[in-house]
Amino acid sequence: MNHRRIYLQLSLVVFMWSGAFVAIKILLDHGASIWTIALLRFTLTTVGLLTAMVVLRPTSPRIDSRHVPWLLLMGLTGVAAYHVSLNFGERYISANVASLIITSMPVMTTVLARVFLREDVSTTRWAGIALAAAGVVVLVLWGTPNAELTVRNAGGAAVTALAPLSWAVYTIVSKRFVGTYGALPLATWALGIGTILLMPIAIVPTLRDLPDLSLGDWAWIVFLGLGCSALAYVIWFRALEVLDASSVAAWVYLVPLLGQGWAVAVLDERVTAYLALGGVMVLAGVIVIERVAPRMAARASQEPAVEPNPQ
Repeated sequence: MNHRRIYLQLSLVVFMWSGAFVAIKILLDHGASIWTIALLRFTLTTVGLLTAMVVLRPTSPRIDSRHVPWLLLMGLTGVAAYHVSLNFGERYISANVASLIITSMPVMTTVLARVFLREDVSTTRWAGIALAAAGVVVLVLWGTPNAELTVRNAGGAAVTALAPLSWAVYTIVSKRFVGTYGALPLATWALGIGTILLMPIAIVPTLRDLPDLSLGDWAWIVFLGLGCSALAYVIWFRALEVLDASSVAAWVYLVPLLGQGWAVAVLDERVTAYLALGGVMVLAGVIVIERVAPRMAARASQEPAVEPNPQ
């Protein structure tokens, strides 16, 4: 698949994911619990993906019984563990601290990709990751009006750190199996399993909140379920078929930047100089990761080996 097309699709993914924070904030303000939002979102995701499987009938081999534990791990990490750890941890830390912790996800993914997938991570790519991460720090600490940095419990911060680790593991395992089963089938199985694992925790608050959801609330849930999850996760898997896991993970750095754009457009928050500076740093870091690092690696591989001078 053409890399330019993949980049366009990943741009759509981060645009939708950045809007997810606005959607969730609106739903929470309307009285829905975070568990209600998560369960309805991923139930709708699973229905949408199963419908796509029936309509499109993608070619995919039968599930190898040896791979079932890995699919369970994907469902656990990509849906249940990620949301449980993030939602539990945010009871004890502020949202801005949580954002900083989530920033570690691309770094965790890169380390795991180097260890388990043997991906070659160049110094240039690490520099891009560091620049983008620094940009996110600027966005969160100084670019966000009235930023609150509160840690009421160290254990809460530690639990929150399981969220980026869960997503990093999910990405690495997905990279391993997406070539075997295909993006749509793998997303359907993984998210379906994750939804089932989420049900025991989320079913009671969901049933309690259902009568109070308005038509507008359901519109945001459809956006989360079909856009931010069903479509976005399939694109994420397709990108993993073509790009390194560390390269795909770096796109997450654009989420807080675009999230600020959503906040300005929908929530009437103001643009600050630090917001602009952090945005430039994030964009520059991602460009280094996606464009500069591959070109430098290709150039280095084409350079002839230097023969030692005979003495």
